[in-house]
Amino acid sequence: MRTKTLLLTAAALLAAGIVSSQAQPVYSQNIVGYASVAAPGGAYVMMTVPFAVGASNGANEVFGTNLPAGSTVLVYSTATNNIPLTNVGQVLGANGNLPVPPQSYVQYFYDPQFEGLGYGDWWTDPTYANNMPIPALPVGQAFFILANGTFTNTFAGTVAVAVGATNSVSLPGGAYSLVGSAIPYAGDITVGATGALTNNLPAGSTVLVYSTATNNIPLTNVGQVLGANGNLPVPPQSYVQYFYDPQFVGLGYGVWWTDPTYANNMPAPSLTVGQGMFVLPNGTFTWQQTLPSN
Repeated sequence: MRTKTLLLTAAALLAAGIVSSQAQPVYSQNIVGYASVAAPGGAYVMMTVPFAVGASNGANEVFGTNLPAGSTVLVYSTATNNIPLTNVGQVLGANGNLPVPPQSYVQYFYDPQFEGLGYGDWWTDPTYANNMPIPALPVGQAFFILANGTFTNTFAGTVAVAVGATNSVSLPGGAYSLVGSAIPYAGDITVGATGALTNNLPAGSTVLVYSTATNNIPLTNVGQVLGANGNLPVPPQSYVQYFYDPQFVGLGYGVWWTDPTYANNMPAPSLTVGQGMFVLPNGTFTWQQTLPSN
């Protein structure tokens, strides 16, 4: 079946890898907004920062002292990158660079206890051999957190897209991008002319939504009700894969399929504010979102 769950493990996260748009506003359209997102301890959670926070959307501004010491943040890189390394009393780059291949994760280990010794608190690895710049978590980029203890973070800042303005993000075809909505929408990602991911998503594209808990997705097909074909079981810490093919819409199917046989259909992906997703476009794709003026 095309739709399946893909087990996420720490090894898979750190290897070359295999993202959240939201579609219905759940906030008053002000300049300032906030959203609280909970994360269980000891489990990966895919997040995105829904607001512009501080000067740079750095992890220190986004989380403050909220993130438990010993937690890990994984930032996905779609392109080749080099991260300058340092340690006590040195300038960035003095210890060389950490090479980051495309379609892979950079692991940031958080431990504030060494800050007073001249270190920062975001590490390349738990050996503390080198330090690197605080990770930037811009609006529209998603990331994983493995929290060393349950915590709830309140994202507070400004909506990154001006009222009436359109935000455009180009995603490469044939490569996974870990993204989030630039506008704090929540709900069905296929709905609405101002933020729907499927407005111009190429047919044959894939969306991966990460599930932290056990879930059952009701299945159906033409003329049936949800659940008539049973449920797709989703184990915790795994992906649900949605395959996009709009050609059967006129026959009564939806556009998000469980598998390429079209044997079953399931509800369109629905995401919350602060939730991310992977998108694998079947061709170069520009995701455009407009913040309405009313």
